[in-house]
Amino acid sequence: MSTHSICVVTQQYNQVISGIGLHARNLVARLVADGHHVAVVAPVDQRPPGDLSFPFVGVSPPLFRRTQARWLSLAWSFARRLALLERRDAFDLVHFTDARESLFCRMHTPVVGNVNDTYAADVRHPVYYHRHYTDWLLRWGYYRFVKSCEALALPRLQGIIANSHHTANVVAARYHVSRGRLHLCYKSIDPEQYTAALRFRMQGSAHPPRVLFVGGNMQRKGLPTLIQAASRVLTVLPDAEFWVVGGDAAAPRMEALCRANGVDAHFRFWGWKSQTELPNLYAQADVFVMPSLMEAFGVALLEAMASGVPVIGTRVGGITELIDHGHNGLLVAPDDVNELAQALIELLTDAALRERLRQAGLETVRRFDVERMMQCTYSVYQAVLASPPRA
Repeated sequence: MSTHSICVVTQQYNQVISGIGLHARNLVARLVADGHHVAVVAPVDQRPPGDLSFPFVGVSPPLFRRTQARWLSLAWSFARRLALLERRDAFDLVHFTDARESLFCRMHTPVVGNVNDTYAADVRHPVYYHRHYTDWLLRWGYYRFVKSCEALALPRLQGIIANSHHTANVVAARYHVSRGRLHLCYKSIDPEQYTAALRFRMQGSAHPPRVLFVGGNMQRKGLPTLIQAASRVLTVLPDAEFWVVGGDAAAPRMEALCRANGVDAHFRFWGWKSQTELPNLYAQADVFVMPSLMEAFGVALLEAMASGVPVIGTRVGGITELIDHGHNGLLVAPDDVNELAQALIELLTDAALRERLRQAGLETVRRFDVERMMQCTYSVYQAVLASPPRA
């Protein structure tokens, strides 16, 4: 691909709290390495320390930074700043790492955006949220609101990048987006970041059976299911440990649920951890579990595989595009405490099975590296730049 001037707009860069931030880092690093002229627009507190190899344009931090709604105020700030930048700089293309943050954007420059989840597009009846979430009414209302915003934002984009076949199908169905503007590019990880975890695992000392959960949206990621399954695991493996990583306002409620189920002594809540800290935690786990109620892709599953940890996921969304049950991981039904407990016991007590899944997981990760993601992304850029301007 010839050299272009590309503006990457992202809510996360210096502090990665979700797959969006990890994607932004991988994307920008590769664009710069390939010789493109890159500018990054992000909250001012997301500027990395030290000298940068690209211009960084800061906007005001989000108003709701501890909630999923942090994108909304950023969408307004991004639109205002981009309007000023377009008058001064001639970008060939603008890339939003979260497509909904283009909501207020009005530009002559071609715009592409990533769709990273489907929880709003697939919003369900309030009864479903009442059954699974303590903040059910607020969550249901918020998802309905986001769906309306996405219905306005997505049709305006010249290119939409879905992170899985599941996401692409949902976007096409719910928002009537033509397949010509909808592209599938899987997210990526850099396996080299996890080689230290693999080395540590080979040298690690003996420890009690240890289960790791990583996720910021703990209720949607299925942590309550894991907490309830833990008591059944402990009847077979009474010294098992459960480590929870992630920053979420619901964490105190999850700790209370541990106490209510009598498993609090076996759970350790680590809070948010940076990308440099995570490999050390992966390296100390025997099993990684993400029993999500809904999931568009699941980057944490790839991180665990790259760290040599056998994984358990649920049969939902894009997870089934990552995990081949019995080959590179195990799949269970969402919200099924019994099936999850059985899968955990099976993995924690069968070293041969763990090793087989671990080896297959390392092979799987090779299909989701940065090189393949960028090849796909460049094909999207070329399609968008070659298409006629939209009104």
